[in-house]
Amino acid sequence: MSQCVRVTKMSGAGNDFLVLGPEEAASIGDRLVEWTRHVCRRGDSVGADGVLVVQAEGVDRVSVRFLNPDGSGTFCGNGSRCAARFACLRGLARSRMVLVTDWGEIPARVEDRRVILELPAPIDVGATSVRVGEQEVHGHLVRAGVPHFIVRVPALQGSRLAEWGPALRWHPRFAPEGVNVDLVHGSGAELRIRTYERGVEGETRACGSGAVAAAFAHRLAGGPATVTVIPASERALLVELPGPASGPLGAVLSGDARRIFDGVVSEEAEE
Repeated sequence: MSQCVRVTKMSGAGNDFLVLGPEEAASIGDRLVEWTRHVCRRGDSVGADGVLVVQAEGVDRVSVRFLNPDGSGTFCGNGSRCAARFACLRGLARSRMVLVTDWGEIPARVEDRRVILELPAPIDVGATSVRVGEQEVHGHLVRAGVPHFIVRVPALQGSRLAEWGPALRWHPRFAPEGVNVDLVHGSGAELRIRTYERGVEGETRACGSGAVAAAFAHRLAGGPATVTVIPASERALLVELPGPASGPLGAVLSGDARRIFDGVVSEEAEE
């Protein structure tokens, strides 16, 4: 039977999420995937880039389950930062905690509205070229918890993300899991990025794992170890890649994680 569900709406650098604590998740039960598909619809329901389920697993240890709007599970960088702040606000953990995610155990630190993650090192899969229509698209494939295809462009304004995003995301070269597609512009210590995310099947206003992947590809090309990455939302993320350029020791991702509202989603949101 459908019922009202209490949620917290959060935003991490422009990615927006519906966050559930243990009681809320339990009230939905085995309908979680279906519920996620309904409530993430923009216009017809609440709208979000995904749903987070956050539960304590011990002292300052928190499990994070992330579901895309299509109900698929994955890792989410900005979602994990929002989960850490939610855990702190709810008293599930103190300001320093370990998140148990699809990318393993991730130390997190909450500093008011800023959240810092200590992520595993991204993986260089290599440069590759993919044909889209009559054009050859050159990019760099990076795994930062999830796969990202990083494409350098001369400018983001007027870029072809709407065309390239779905074509590359479903391209046979990246089968069966597909890729997130990131168009990147910039030099030195600042990059600008636009991201088409699988599972959302559209452009999002920010992507934490995409920021890490872009910063890593930039460093492989001679960029610095610390980069400010500015997504479509204009809410900057800071990425640090300590250690050698080709084999960093890890990645540190930091940025804002804001609580937008606490509310109740009615059963009509599932129609």
